[in-house]
Amino acid sequence: MYSTYLNSLIKLVVLILISTLALCAPTHATPFSLKTLKSDNSMEHVNGVATVTMIFQPDCSWCKKQGKILEVAFENCKGSLNISLVGAKGSNRQLRKALKYYHKSIPAYKADTKFLRTISGYQASPTTLIYDANGQLITKKRGFISHEKLAQALRIISNGGCLI
Repeated sequence: MYSTYLNSLIKLVVLILISTLALCAPTHATPFSLKTLKSDNSMEHVNGVATVTMIFQPDCSWCKKQGKILEVAFENCKGSLNISLVGAKGSNRQLRKALKYYHKSIPAYKADTKFLRTISGYQASPTTLIYDANGQLITKKRGFISHEKLAQALRIISNGGCLI
């Protein structure tokens, strides 16, 4: 009887430890959890910094123009800002094909219904989402953002760490 009680107690302690470790495990720093569009999304996000995400779709000329500005930010702001892409309104094949117009190292994901619900949908591409360092959505901007305006926003959310 004592050994049964001891075994149950040991199992309970082990379950509590495993649960605690799972909560303390490092997490992906994106403020969302989506399927990747790239076979090698080796560029991990940095924890504790803001994230800028652009929603794109295939054959979107304004997305490509916005992507050029984000490419400059990606190159110049590593460590002070996370940049990512989220594809929507296209098949995996179409979205992967569209990635050729963006920097090859920018992490890219496919939007799902849960993600779109979380951001209250979007009406047009490109749509730029800016999250704070805690993963809270600060703003959602529809349409192309000029280099000057985006540079100013990136400087503010990165506390001066991102200058493009």
